[in-house]
Amino acid sequence: MTTYFIETWGCQMNVHDSEKMAGLLAQQGMEPAGSADEADLVLLNTCSVREKAAAKVFNRLGKLRQVKRARPGMVIGVCGCVAQVEGESIFRRAPWVDLVMGPRNLGQLGDLLVQARRDGRSLSLARDDDPIVFPTGTAARAAGPKAYVTVMEGCNKKCSFCIVPYTRGREVYRSAAAIVAEVAGLTGAGYTEIELLGQNVNAWHDGADDFAGLLHQVDRLPGVARLRFTTSHPGHLTRPIMEAMRDLPSICNHLHLPAQSGSDAILRAMRRGYTRAKYLAKAAWLRRAIPGMSLSTDLIVGYPGETEEEFGDTLALVEAAQFDQIYAFAYSPRPGTPASAAGDTVAEETKNDRLRRLLATHDRIQKRLNEALVGRTFEVLADGSSRLDAGMARGRTRCNRIVHFPATVPTRGGFLDLRIVRAHAHSLTGEPAGSAPAA
Repeated sequence: MTTYFIETWGCQMNVHDSEKMAGLLAQQGMEPAGSADEADLVLLNTCSVREKAAAKVFNRLGKLRQVKRARPGMVIGVCGCVAQVEGESIFRRAPWVDLVMGPRNLGQLGDLLVQARRDGRSLSLARDDDPIVFPTGTAARAAGPKAYVTVMEGCNKKCSFCIVPYTRGREVYRSAAAIVAEVAGLTGAGYTEIELLGQNVNAWHDGADDFAGLLHQVDRLPGVARLRFTTSHPGHLTRPIMEAMRDLPSICNHLHLPAQSGSDAILRAMRRGYTRAKYLAKAAWLRRAIPGMSLSTDLIVGYPGETEEEFGDTLALVEAAQFDQIYAFAYSPRPGTPASAAGDTVAEETKNDRLRRLLATHDRIQKRLNEALVGRTFEVLADGSSRLDAGMARGRTRCNRIVHFPATVPTRGGFLDLRIVRAHAHSLTGEPAGSAPAA
């Protein structure tokens, strides 16, 4: 095998896992192919958080079967969370698959490929008590100024709807020294924005060090211009973490803080461990303490037993918090979770109607918030091409807003000051601000 192709579905953790796998394959002398049809090795790095995840994987595998018939030497692997959930059954349903690997088994990829070629198939799924090997220095990172750094794996929370603890296992933490060393290497290589990753990132600890202490250590490193972290659980968002966000110059004024619902009754049923009032109090503290603070969130509608009044509490939460971004989904039962035992009691048409109304409510808020930024100047970090126009580039503000700008505009090591001239539904357009002060 000389070429590989990795298809990635899901969150930033999966994106970075794919970078790690690509790096391991590069160490074996393999190069990326332009498409799955051309590759000797195809890996599907899957996500099982949303409904019908397995069905989507098997649908994709059905298409790859036709490719493999034409190229019998091709190796096909299923990785990530669907691999962990489905396990051995993948071989029974799709016998043309050669490799199945759970998300905590990345370090075994090379050995699994050898076994698959030798024996016709290989399987590696993690148990909760298995140690995690964090491959460092091997990731084939995407081009651009931003780098992901894994600080922990797994989640100890028991949210009733969530499959992550079953696919990623219990929490395991990297040492502070290993994290700091990796970040120092990345900034030395020219990366200027660092995003710390974990399923429950602000629960990280290492001996006497907690996550607030880790933020202080990373902030002190030369070359860290911007520091972000995701995903945070509201119950672990402590005052020291919020104060670090306020006080440390590198930490961006944006936080993704999943609320999931605005109803206390639904939050109890979800086993989230906080109330609507506690969530809003933390959001209000951040907005008071940090200029231009931007908040994004995840929301679920149609959780089993959710009434129209309880859905109304979620609409009210969105109005109260004035989220800059939301990621909203209709509830779907995940296999093996406590919520799935309750049955999917809210009708699909009701869930879809509630989702439509929630998105419409937030679109109105986001439109107003974006329009209020027209005329202001922001420091933007360029990170790629714009989808609006071939002659445009795009970047992000510290508060995580996407800004499109003319691709010919020069940058200062990727940074530039842009005056916002137009607001779109989910992004902004800017022009060079000259000597205008950055907001």
